[in-house]
Amino acid sequence: MKFANIDGQKSEPKPGAIGACRNCGAEAISKCGNHVIWHWAHKSRRHCDKWWESEGEWHRAWKARFPTDLQEVSRTSASGEKHIADICTSAGLVVELQHSTIHPAEVAEREAFYQTMVWVIDGCANEFDPMNFKMGRTPVGPDSLIGFKHFGRSKLFARWHTKKPVFIDFGDEGFWRILRYDPMTKEGSAGLVNRDGFAQLAASGRTDFSEAGGPATATQP
Repeated sequence: MKFANIDGQKSEPKPGAIGACRNCGAEAISKCGNHVIWHWAHKSRRHCDKWWESEGEWHRAWKARFPTDLQEVSRTSASGEKHIADICTSAGLVVELQHSTIHPAEVAEREAFYQTMVWVIDGCANEFDPMNFKMGRTPVGPDSLIGFKHFGRSKLFARWHTKKPVFIDFGDEGFWRILRYDPMTKEGSAGLVNRDGFAQLAASGRTDFSEAGGPATATQP
């Protein structure tokens, strides 16, 4: 976790600090070593959120694009289930930042829980995905749109074939909204997006990006 509460205040870790988890209230201790990203951890070694995963530089860099008060926001369902959203805006839009591979059932669970949400995926988790995407796409048009055909054995696009908006961060190869993808033909279309512009628009509450749907929307009957 990037944040815990110290005397009721949302705080980043610092050496020797003790705080409280902002999701469950349990005691949290600061981890401030020389070889890991500084973070908070539950003292009990059990995390209160089953969807939690350890964070690297990619995750933290994306969180830093948003105001602090929008980062790591605890959400509670009508049944009392609680999860920590990576980003949650004042308009209720959740931005889930995902580096690791997760099971399709968990993807569906998160989407059902958060409802109004978008995915931002680390497209560089597999080192070959950015290069394969570059080789399989058309040149960027004046409207910032491209068509692409996926080659190789990676399941990146098939894994994120959902009706929720999906953005994939391919590092130096750009940040793309996947507008359409057909798992049968492995063909799709995408739009080039400015990372900071996306973060600012999401934080503004002016849109939830749902109008065009996700990459599965256009291929559904």
